[in-house]
Amino acid sequence: MMSFSESVTLLLLVVVSISATLNGYESIDYATAVNLTADYCYARSYEEVSSIVKECKYIVLVDFEVPAGKTLELDLQKNAVLLFEGTIKFAVAHWDGPFIHITGKNIQVIGGTNHLIHGQGELYWDGHGGSGGVTKPQRVFSVNVQGGTFKNINIKNCPMFCVSIIGNDLTFSGFNIDNNDGFKNGLGRNTDGMGFSHSNNIVIENSKIVNQDDCVNVICSSNAVIRNVHCWGSHGLTISSGLSTSDRNNDVQNITYEDCSIGGSLGGIHFKTHPAGGHGTVDQVTYRNIEIKDVTRHGIEIQQDYPNNDGHPSNNIKISNLNLINVTGTVKGKTTRGVRISCGSGSCTNWNWSGVKITGAHKKDDCNFHPNGYSC
Repeated sequence: MMSFSESVTLLLLVVVSISATLNGYESIDYATAVNLTADYCYARSYEEVSSIVKECKYIVLVDFEVPAGKTLELDLQKNAVLLFEGTIKFAVAHWDGPFIHITGKNIQVIGGTNHLIHGQGELYWDGHGGSGGVTKPQRVFSVNVQGGTFKNINIKNCPMFCVSIIGNDLTFSGFNIDNNDGFKNGLGRNTDGMGFSHSNNIVIENSKIVNQDDCVNVICSSNAVIRNVHCWGSHGLTISSGLSTSDRNNDVQNITYEDCSIGGSLGGIHFKTHPAGGHGTVDQVTYRNIEIKDVTRHGIEIQQDYPNNDGHPSNNIKISNLNLINVTGTVKGKTTRGVRISCGSGSCTNWNWSGVKITGAHKKDDCNFHPNGYSC
């Protein structure tokens, strides 16, 4: 049997031998990690977490409840490995959140086979989301990390906003976000799936999101790929700009959505800029191989009149090189359109679309700008 030092040495060899794509360390999978957990520090209660995070690089959180109104703060050491086991849930309190906040550098966070992060949103939902009703904690899973991988994380019933990301050189793979209970009586609102801002070099992949707002939302970020992500009930595969009055906080560059699907949703592709914000540039955004099914408003909506939808767009955000390739699907309902484009004067340039076809619309496309390769 290995000694403690030998086991740690083996783990370090596994952890630090990674691909150059993520700062030179290699991610490990759960099966590998769990075989080494005899040398991990186990936290089986909220009260144990703070000291264990300070003392240990290799940590397992096991099956406990976080007290009402408290954040599970996980300020991980450099190169730390964190495993979730069992159910981590959060006692009810009407406060802002977040429930979990993870910081660190070159870290790995892995969900165990039967783990669950349970936000107990069903005890908060009242049909109002963030616009009224009871105060709901925002962000079940908040990340501010420089370099890392997050694998196979299961999240259920977010009161509001599920996963919030700030950081660089991060991969999120195998996320399963389940807010299906929020459809009962239309009570779940603003349960955004995954969103990132002020970030660079982000990958979100191989994930499933069931929710009642944006499925994935990109804000003020660069160099990201969202691939093989499948959404249900959401508001869209989204790009957002103009949220800030500061010009430098509105830029979005080099973002790709590919091999994704979205269905039973309010929107399919949703690209929105806020007229009240500062100036900015959105450049080199690509949607490739996107399947849209049974959307109830617009299959594809690029709008510079958000949120008023009043046909009076602003040109504070310049949108260039917007590429749609093989985007197909269906919409249904009496108010649906396949495509709506509402651009501000002179703010949209060099859009190239091919293989774009949305069927089932009851209204004609509504476009004040015409992409190359698409007639609307």
